[in-house]
Amino acid sequence: MAYCVFRSDLMSSVPQYADLVSVRVYDGTGANANPIEVENGVIVKLGGYEDGQREVIKATLATSSDKLHECAIIDGVELMYDERKHRLDEYINEAGKAIRGRIPRSRNLFSVTKEGFVGGTAPAKGGSVGIGAGGKLDASGTGVGKCEEIETSGAYTYYLIRIGAAEEDE
Repeated sequence: MAYCVFRSDLMSSVPQYADLVSVRVYDGTGANANPIEVENGVIVKLGGYEDGQREVIKATLATSSDKLHECAIIDGVELMYDERKHRLDEYINEAGKAIRGRIPRSRNLFSVTKEGFVGGTAPAKGGSVGIGAGGKLDASGTGVGKCEEIETSGAYTYYLIRIGAAEEDE
């Protein structure tokens, strides 16, 4: 199974560490919520800090009704302990692991492969994208941004997304 490959092309979190968060992704918000595995490039809604933590935030998969300023984009480090796996599209963040997330900011750029879109349906150049099922990007949605470019690099085709208005007051 191929997973989404994420690239943080021009995101403010690269030089601005305040835009990086550590999250653990759960299947819900209640007391019975369990950690789940999640692909890179998925958008999650940030909650509060885990009990007794000052760094790890509880997160759930974002939905189309969530505001972008309450979210982060998953960008775990692709470190695979299974020596049979070598490709970036073979990586998934394990359930229960604290994962790096990047806070989306207006005009930032990031890229994902088609697996980052609901059903693998990627947008055309210039197409709008929103948050879809399972926190993946929706090529028929709005609210995240638009596809600025489609490019092939090595074995992967990337869809470059320019984030639209992401701050709370916009």
